[in-house]
Amino acid sequence: MTDNEQKKIFAKNLNKYISLNQKQQKEVADDLGINPTTLNMWCNGNSMPNVGKIQKLADYFRIGKSDLTDEKEDSDVDLEFTDTVMKIALNDKRFAKIVIAYSKLQTDKRDLICDFFEKFIL
Repeated sequence: MTDNEQKKIFAKNLNKYISLNQKQQKEVADDLGINPTTLNMWCNGNSMPNVGKIQKLADYFRIGKSDLTDEKEDSDVDLEFTDTVMKIALNDKRFAKIVIAYSKLQTDKRDLICDFFEKFIL
C-alpha cells in the first residue's frame, strides 16, 4: 500500500468517527490540543499523524488504533448499527452500561437476552 493510499484510508476513517460522534473538526482539535489546521490536513488525506497522535485520537473516540488505520468493508447494516449505537450511547449512559455488561456475559446468557428482544421488539 502506498503512503497516499494509507493517508486516504486514515482520512476516511477519521471523518467517519468525527461524524459518528457528532463532532466538528475544530471541537476535536480543541479537545485534544491539536492545531485545527493539522487535523484538517489529516481529514483531507494530506498528511498522517504519528503513532502517538493516532493513539490519542483512538482514545478520544474510544476505539482501537486499527479502526483509524485499517480499511474496513462496512455493510449498510454495519453502518446503520454503528451510527445508531453511537447516537444512543452519547445520550443515554444507561445504554452504554448495558452494552458493556452484555459484552461480558457468558454466551448462554447473551442468547437469553437476544431471545427476549427478538420476541418483544422485532
